[in-house]
Amino acid sequence: MVTGDGRKFIVHPILAAYVADYPEQCLVTCSKSKSCPKCHTGFKELDSGAHAPRTSASTLAAIAEAERLATSETNYRARCFAQNVSPNVNKPFWASLPHTNIHVAQTPDVLHQLYQGVLQHLIDWCQRLMTKEELDARIRRLPPGVGLRHFKNGISALSQISGSERKNMAKILLACVVDRLHTRAVTAVRSILDFIYLAQYRSHSLATLGYMEDALRRWDENKSYFIDVKIRSHLNIPKFHSLVHYVDMIKLFGTTNNFNTEMFERLHIEFAKKGWRASNHRDEFPQMTQWVNRRERIHAFARYLEYAVARRGASYSSVSLILLTSW
Repeated sequence: MVTGDGRKFIVHPILAAYVADYPEQCLVTCSKSKSCPKCHTGFKELDSGAHAPRTSASTLAAIAEAERLATSETNYRARCFAQNVSPNVNKPFWASLPHTNIHVAQTPDVLHQLYQGVLQHLIDWCQRLMTKEELDARIRRLPPGVGLRHFKNGISALSQISGSERKNMAKILLACVVDRLHTRAVTAVRSILDFIYLAQYRSHSLATLGYMEDALRRWDENKSYFIDVKIRSHLNIPKFHSLVHYVDMIKLFGTTNNFNTEMFERLHIEFAKKGWRASNHRDEFPQMTQWVNRRERIHAFARYLEYAVARRGASYSSVSLILLTSW
């Protein structure tokens, strides 16, 4: 790599951060689904806080031991599952990477973990506590405000909810339930909302990280209400468990906006969803590929026109005419 002063250096990059949603985190870290990819917490223990952290060496050792002792494929899978390890990948790509702990490298994901995970569950529980119809009625009656989206038909009729819509729901949820639900439920909702907004700070100090820990502590003190009223039989939910790792991950990697998957969701819309809509939905992959290629050529041609206009001092129409004549 060339530095600012023109000197060249041989660089050996180290895998320090891996941005992914929960299913891909489990796949990459060889963790059993519904367990924690960062610590040795199984599905039935997710509500009990963080356990001992996983390491690349311990995961590889568990896979090697299962391969050595297994008497059949079924027995191998059972031995892996017993140690919260996935048996589907026995030679992970990171096995020989130096100075890399793939479990620590899994970063916080505000979009999928907080908004499309934790908040989605919370809204569903509020709807069940006060009925969907009542919550929709309260949302419709909210007065308009700057920065607030008005859901004129409520939220229960929405089928596919985007991240931006979920963010707008978070802004109004507490106001709609504060005088209707039990005090413990309201406190739990407020604690999660506080944690979500604190986790998105663009700079942190020990004080703000302390606020996040306080919000998580208030949630732990009041979350059992949803079990007491039979809304849930347990709270062993991976995305709720992931909250206990946020403070440590922010200390290691910095603020969460460095690793939010929301930017990649935008590329998914541009390169996949729009291409799918432009196809005839049959043998779509070649059509989507061709659509993306044509879009890139159009953008490249537009940039060339801007360059030609700036260089020749002519208008777009005259430059386009010159180019078409030369073709």
